[in-house]
Amino acid sequence: MFRHMKKLLSFLLALTLSLSLATFALADDDGGSSAQFDPEVTVEENGSTMTVTLSSEGANDEILASKRPTLTVACDYARAVVTDPNGVRIESTLSGGKISFTVTMGGKYTITRIGTSAPSPKPAEDGKTDEPQPDDGTYVNPYSDVQAGDWYSGAVQFVTEEKLMTGTGKGFEPNAATTRAMLWTILARMDGADTNSTGAWYAAAQDWAVKHGVSDGTSSDGKITREQLATMLYRYAQSRGLVKADVQGDLSAFTDSASVSLYAVEAMRWAVAAGIVNGMDGSLVPQGEATRAQMATMLMRYAKLAA
Repeated sequence: MFRHMKKLLSFLLALTLSLSLATFALADDDGGSSAQFDPEVTVEENGSTMTVTLSSEGANDEILASKRPTLTVACDYARAVVTDPNGVRIESTLSGGKISFTVTMGGKYTITRIGTSAPSPKPAEDGKTDEPQPDDGTYVNPYSDVQAGDWYSGAVQFVTEEKLMTGTGKGFEPNAATTRAMLWTILARMDGADTNSTGAWYAAAQDWAVKHGVSDGTSSDGKITREQLATMLYRYAQSRGLVKADVQGDLSAFTDSASVSLYAVEAMRWAVAAGIVNGMDGSLVPQGEATRAQMATMLMRYAKLAA
């Protein structure tokens, strides 16, 4: 009997947390959506993690996909990261004892406390840089410009461990622009191709990209935009039979959807539906230059899709 009573108390506690700690904000609400949007939310905390379970169906699912509401949860963590039901890290804002993030589907969202138990770096010797510290016992972060808690740190770890991207000599340079040749090389590596070249450093990857219909092989030094990145990933996914005809995202929820180039519309719809592109503050920024951090993040999301 005591065990049943304990389970009941746990349920009531979770329900109380759900009602008092989680709130929604709908973007561009027309006055009718709020009344229809009533998903069930439960919040459970276990040590250094919080699990937010969002149960929705029917009209709620439609609103999640089209309105992309912001969910705010009471959170007393000093620093935290959020992953969606697919295990993909998403952007979040932590301030004033609350954490907010965009939800686009039902399922379990995980909020993980970070930074509280990380080892302190050893003082650097004169003329030497600090030795990188283990992240989880197996990964050693080699980049001084990537810190635990940076929104892209998990993606940087992924591309480093998978040997898809390396440093630049100045660190990882997460905010630096990327080029078409860089992406050819990364996708060729992902495909298991030999990228060693006797001519230009990217020549083998360039040939691979043209052969697989990923790129026409021009403008190797051209800065790659977010829509170009999505398009090449889309073409690569097509070459591997990973694109389903019935999976198409809705771009209308983004404020700048009309600015997506015609050639990239289909690819961007696929990338949004697959969770590879989530937008930035409600915008796609299709012509914005893709940074190394953004590229790493999109590659990690694609890899989860292809697994």
